[in-house]
Amino acid sequence: MERITIGKWAILVVIVISLFLINQRVFNISPEDIRNLIYAAGWLAPVVYIFLYALRPLVLFPASIFSIVAGLAFGVYLGVIFALIGATLSAILAFVVANRFGEKAVRFHKKGKTEYYRQKFEEKGFLYILMLRLIPVINFDLISYTAGLAKVKLADFVKATVIGIIPGTVVYNLVGASLVDGNVMTIIGTVTLFVIVIVIPLIWNNKFMRVIEDLKPD
Repeated sequence: MERITIGKWAILVVIVISLFLINQRVFNISPEDIRNLIYAAGWLAPVVYIFLYALRPLVLFPASIFSIVAGLAFGVYLGVIFALIGATLSAILAFVVANRFGEKAVRFHKKGKTEYYRQKFEEKGFLYILMLRLIPVINFDLISYTAGLAKVKLADFVKATVIGIIPGTVVYNLVGASLVDGNVMTIIGTVTLFVIVIVIPLIWNNKFMRVIEDLKPD
């Protein structure tokens, strides 16, 4: 193996270990902590929020937490816009990273969940990714990284992601905004939407996955 190749992989290993250690500390941060951090940036708060959201998949921090933060920090309307931008950029980053650096790893790992979804993405592309985004039964970043490993067009991936994450993003923003509002009816409505969009798909995971499996290839 060439020295340059060894050097690249050594750097990649160091980066992964560093991100893992950072991740252990980040998971102790609450949505309120992130909101306060963003507020400290003043009028640049939206830019800081989007930037942090975009980098989030590198430390595997839950996307749902950042979507809730948007509702806490900016309210429902602006929060949805900023969260959609941040989530889309984070998905693109994960896709590009996997597409650029992940192929060698996949050659030695042809089994498991990642390879399974990789094959499905190559067969059904846009529709399969869209359904998985609409029905959040699979981890957000797993979809992004796996799509990057698969032969999926970036344009199709972005379109499926943007369309598919709208319902979940709205619901998570409502959750964040309701924590600030405190209105009983708002909270009840938010909980109802949360159950319909987020909880039910998780409970009926197998049924929803069968529906997705029956999709016709692109």
